[in-house]
This record gives sequence, C-alpha cells and structure tokens, in this order.
Amino acid sequence: MSLFPPFHARLVEATEGVRERHGLLLAGGYALRAHGLTARPSRDLVFATAVQTPMPEIAADVAAALHDAFPVSVREVGERMARLVVTDEAGDLTSGFELLREALRNRPERLEGCQVVGQDDAVGLKVRALHGRGLPKDFVDVAAAADLYSFRELERLGAAHEEQWRLEELVHRLESVDLLADEAFEVDEDHLHDIRRFAYAWVEEIKLRRADDGDTERDDPDVPVVD
Repeated sequence: MSLFPPFHARLVEATEGVRERHGLLLAGGYALRAHGLTARPSRDLVFATAVQTPMPEIAADVAAALHDAFPVSVREVGERMARLVVTDEAGDLTSGFELLREALRNRPERLEGCQVVGQDDAVGLKVRALHGRGLPKDFVDVAAAADLYSFRELERLGAAHEEQWRLEELVHRLESVDLLADEAFEVDEDHLHDIRRFAYAWVEEIKLRRADDGDTERDDPDVPVVD
C-alpha cells in the first residue's frame, strides 16, 4: 500500500529535485506513518530542512517545481516556515504544502521511496505541535507513539524543538482534550477513549512529579501540584 494517495504522490514526485537540493525531508503526519506509528491520513504535506537557505528562496523554488503541473500559490512565508497551497483542478483537490526550518537531530531515513526525518525528530515535532496548538490530529499522532516513549521522553523530544517549552502549557493543552469535539478526531469510539486516557495519564504523571522526593522538577512553578 502506497504511503501517499495519488494527488500527494504526484506532488512528492514533482518536487523530488528541489527537495533534494534544499534537504527537505518528509515530516508531519506522513513521517509518523512512514515510521509505522500511525495510519492516520494526512490532508497536507509537510517537509522540514536544516539548511540555512532563506525560506523565501526555498518556497519560490518549490513553487516553481510545482507550477508546470499544478496551480500553486505561496500563502505565507517567514524566517522558519512557509505554506503553499496546491490545486489539482482536474480532481477538484487542494493540499497545503508546508515547509519548515528545524534543528533536526537524527539521521534521516529513506522510507516508502522518500527521505524522511528520523523517528525521534518526527515524534518531537508532533509533541511540539501538541504543546503549541493541541489540535485533535496532534493528540492522535502523539498518542500513537505512547508505546515507544515514556512521558518524560516525549517531553524531552518536544522541548528539543521548542525554545519556549513549558510544562504548564503542555498540561493546559492535554487538559483541553475534553473540549474538542469527538468527531474532530476522526477515530472510532474505542480509539478516542484511548487517546483521552493517554492525555489524562500524562497530566497525572506530571502532577505527581512534584510529590516525588528527589525529582529535580518538583519546585518548578510551572508544574501543577497534585490535586
């Protein structure tokens, strides 16, 4: 079974040269899927690079590579990220194409015919997304890694990609899981129960650290106390 549906496969193929030139590695939900952590379908493509080429230049090169076959527009460009939107008019399909500059720490792997960020980087970037925005898909993806990483390991991986990392903010995001509509997770009832149970357990583990003698984080004011 192919990693990508046909439209995304065509976008990946069309950008092979420019991705190699700029060191763009598959990230996001597809990276987790390539590493075998989740089967969740992704609506957008996300690529990360550690090179220092200005992001506007990278975005322009990617847009040029896509332009011959697809209508494409650059919607947002910053120092560390860019977002393009690509359309397949024949199939009435639209996809985001996100570019990130990251301090990648792991050796990339070639999976499913595509260069992919290492597993720890893939998970760490998703934990950062959970910490920063807490969308349903972030909960789905991070929970998918729960069997491979402890809560502390997940925090370490997320903090490696976020200069403003705060446990207080992570707890806030985790506790928001009950505020999100069930249908937004796009999983069955049992899977949703497991995701929410994962979030509850993580919050509880963070709180219990303050009561654990010898834990170096017990006096951190950002860490909630045990109820």
